[in-house]
Amino acid sequence: MGKLLDLEEMRRRHKDGEDPFDLIIEKWRRIREYLAERGDTQRYLEAFKSATDKILFCLDYKDRCLFCPLERICLDDQSLYHWVLQHLEAYASADPPLPAEPLMELIDSYIEDLERYREVWVRRSH
Repeated sequence: MGKLLDLEEMRRRHKDGEDPFDLIIEKWRRIREYLAERGDTQRYLEAFKSATDKILFCLDYKDRCLFCPLERICLDDQSLYHWVLQHLEAYASADPPLPAEPLMELIDSYIEDLERYREVWVRRSH
């Protein structure tokens, strides 16, 4: 069974030199893999909790969200991130379970967005 990536593991790995963008992308890949193993109500709930956990950027830019590279994602309640969260919440409460494919496609799109945000951030920082 896949393990979800929590804030403590991200902190530890970042302290060891890993990039925050790499860690958030891994977090979402793990969420996707976790749900792909078995899509039941409990897993959707656990994935939702993981998805809403703070990330390193939340700690680094606390009270300064406007400077965060993911500011538009978090603060825009119409962003793909919020769309994924709404779907995860709906899947966690659905009985019978909803088909997994639409959610998986949304998560894949969100991971692609995160990769683009990383590219922009790297270009701006050089």
